[in-house]
Amino acid sequence: MPKYPYIVKVGSLRAFLKNVPSTGVPDKLTKEKLDSLGYKSSNDRPIPSILEFIGFLDSEHKPTDKYMAFRDKAKAGAVMAACLRTAYSELFQQYPDAQNKDNEALRNFFSTGMKGGEGVLVNTVNTFKALCEFADFETGPIREEIPKGIPTTGGKDVRTLPQETPGLTVNLNIQLTLPATEDSTIYDKIFQSLKKYLLER
Repeated sequence: MPKYPYIVKVGSLRAFLKNVPSTGVPDKLTKEKLDSLGYKSSNDRPIPSILEFIGFLDSEHKPTDKYMAFRDKAKAGAVMAACLRTAYSELFQQYPDAQNKDNEALRNFFSTGMKGGEGVLVNTVNTFKALCEFADFETGPIREEIPKGIPTTGGKDVRTLPQETPGLTVNLNIQLTLPATEDSTIYDKIFQSLKKYLLER
């Protein structure tokens, strides 16, 4: 298998991927299974190799968890994007937005890692771009939910930590009207009461 597998009949690859969510999951994607699904042309034979390359099939061409996850239409785009970033890791290292690069940029990249002629390079580019049609590179990566009961720092389950409530600050503005008197002890008693009932509570 070449470093970057490709297919000449790109339409068959598109049709197969489009039907994954609605077609039964095969125990193994063999030539006979492809034939039964209507992919009988010799140009359809690379489909299992391409799916193995992106992680949808294992080395025995049995569907993987990624294949199963791709059946979920809500997650399919993010699943494909993650698989492509892994399978074409060198491409995405050189071009973080490889899915947006034009044919010439992609052709030049693949030419450094493949020995095939122009036809092979064109088909490799077309295969990559066809796969990208099913990928959603804008959505963040799928995150696994934290298993129930897994402790974090301090031995508390992260989902049971209480929400922090911002502190409440109250400012009081007290105005006093003091009686007119020459007896200073009255003022002393007033301020002692303020201290007792306001400042010391």
